[in-house]
Amino acid sequence: MGLHVSVHKDIGEYTEKVVGKMSARTLACTAGAGAASFGAAAISNLVLGIPVSDAALPVTAASMPFWLLGYWRPRGLKAERFVPLWLDHAFNDGKLAYSNAGRAPLPRVACAKVDRKASRRAWRKGAERRDVEEEQGR
Repeated sequence: MGLHVSVHKDIGEYTEKVVGKMSARTLACTAGAGAASFGAAAISNLVLGIPVSDAALPVTAASMPFWLLGYWRPRGLKAERFVPLWLDHAFNDGKLAYSNAGRAPLPRVACAKVDRKASRRAWRKGAERRDVEEEQGR
């Protein structure tokens, strides 16, 4: 039987829950969606004379932006964090520049090709101890 280790969720991803499992942002967006759909239904019925049962499209269309802002998490980011990054990428040259953040480049190390015997030995039980013993014996 293998080893089991419990890994806890990163504390940096935690958002405080206000009601149930909704954060303040999600709660505000849900309330906005309800208000927008109620407003669209009222305008459809009172101003345009369309029965509320037939106004499903405008009601849904009015509330959908709020639902997206509340629950949509593209690439694991909140929408207000993702959209500026995406717009910056889409309307600039589209190239992604990676930097090493001021660290010195690592030197390249040429390793000898590993033969089959050595790779099989590395997978055997106790290979970690064998490597440490070999290094201490040098």
